[in-house]
Amino acid sequence: MKLLVSLFFVAALSVGGCSWIPRAGPSTSDVLEQGQAGGEILFDVVQVDDRVVNALIAQPKERFAARFQKDAQPPEVRIAIGDTVSVLIWESAAGGLFGEAPPAPAPTGGRSGIEPLAPESRPPPIGQQGEFGIRRRPAETRRPQEEQRPSAGESFSTESIGAAGGRRSATIPDQEVGSDGAISVPYAGRVPAAGRLPTEVQQAIEARLAGKALGPQILVIVKKSAANAVTVLLNESGQENAVGSGETSIENLIGNLSNPVEAPAAVATDVGASPSPIQATPTAGARVPLSPGGDRLLQIIAAAGGAKAPVHETFVQLSRGGVTATIPLEQLVSDPTEDLYARPGDVVTLLRVPQTFSVFGATGRNAKIAFEARNITLGEALAKSQGLRDDLAKPEGVFLFRYEPNSVLQALDQPIAAGSRGGVSPVVYRFDLRDGKTYSLAQEFPIYDKDVIFVADAPAAQIYKFFTALNQVTGPIVTGLVTCRYAKC
Repeated sequence: MKLLVSLFFVAALSVGGCSWIPRAGPSTSDVLEQGQAGGEILFDVVQVDDRVVNALIAQPKERFAARFQKDAQPPEVRIAIGDTVSVLIWESAAGGLFGEAPPAPAPTGGRSGIEPLAPESRPPPIGQQGEFGIRRRPAETRRPQEEQRPSAGESFSTESIGAAGGRRSATIPDQEVGSDGAISVPYAGRVPAAGRLPTEVQQAIEARLAGKALGPQILVIVKKSAANAVTVLLNESGQENAVGSGETSIENLIGNLSNPVEAPAAVATDVGASPSPIQATPTAGARVPLSPGGDRLLQIIAAAGGAKAPVHETFVQLSRGGVTATIPLEQLVSDPTEDLYARPGDVVTLLRVPQTFSVFGATGRNAKIAFEARNITLGEALAKSQGLRDDLAKPEGVFLFRYEPNSVLQALDQPIAAGSRGGVSPVVYRFDLRDGKTYSLAQEFPIYDKDVIFVADAPAAQIYKFFTALNQVTGPIVTGLVTCRYAKC
């Protein structure tokens, strides 16, 4: 019996590391060995220490102020081809080129030195006096002054205001700036307008009418302008395409890192962050006209309706002059230097990109987990996954899989992977949680969108699994033999 027990333990130890035993993913040795093949680096394995954490934190982030020219003053809103403008003309006296002739004086009809009685002082006709001799007016009679007074809700037109002051304005019908960049003004011809400020067009019209009209004063109003506007696109669906998005399994994780060609190139939200592309399809949009006083990006976003998604999931993408940059909305709100003046032709896109990371292996929870905040650390990520399982996990086998820009690898003094494409390279960060200092580093190590955390099984866990599986097969047999022996079958 003792010999059988000894053989049993030897067999258990010999098969404890066999590949047929179920496990959640590669072992620690597998990850380290598969980083290189045939003398080429497939992915870098970086042991995390103070130097690595400081290098990652020091990486510059994407900033609007750095990518775009910062204007201290708002841009000048100039008239463009296709704009709808209105021209109003005033003259200093009646009877001018655009005004009416002065009315002829009405005859008085009275004798010299004798003033006619006012209508109010004349005695009313018999039958229109009140009980005490007070004049009684019919309800349907109104004085001329009352007929000219506007009722509630009415307003004078521009012509009425001009007439009340003794002057009258002439309004040129609204017109679009033609393909030649000019507008038509009577007696002034085609006046160049495109590329000019409204005040410059006013001065040009006044100069052309100076010898024809009586002291002309011009007002040019831009009613509608498609060129002097900002296009705001909104996406609230949370759809995006990203490296590592979709169904991810730990079995093919090493294969994906070894073949970065299959991973699409991306523009990272932050330089040094996981290159998760933001390629969501806009679901709504608006054109916001710019005011002459200038509008900043946050004002434009507010005018378009603002962001409906949580702030930590919303990113602002600005396209200007062939350059596109993306930053978190929270960064735009918290940093005044990022809130630039909007310029004509800008395209501002609000994208909802849920920030998530995935956890596999010997943790209390294997799942795709949302950030629920703008920035989280490895320590917080492990806490969200309910920590390492003490019956399975290998504390020195905690890995984080990520694609990093080549500039980050250069800062870490790591070689570029042979299959690097699009300026990004696969990297695996390794943490040794048996060292207490690593927990402090975990509280500083930043987690990026679409990171993958994997905790390898301990070697003893494989033996435990073997015994568990063996017990399922041999347990009933051993129980039957023991029972039969004592029952003297």
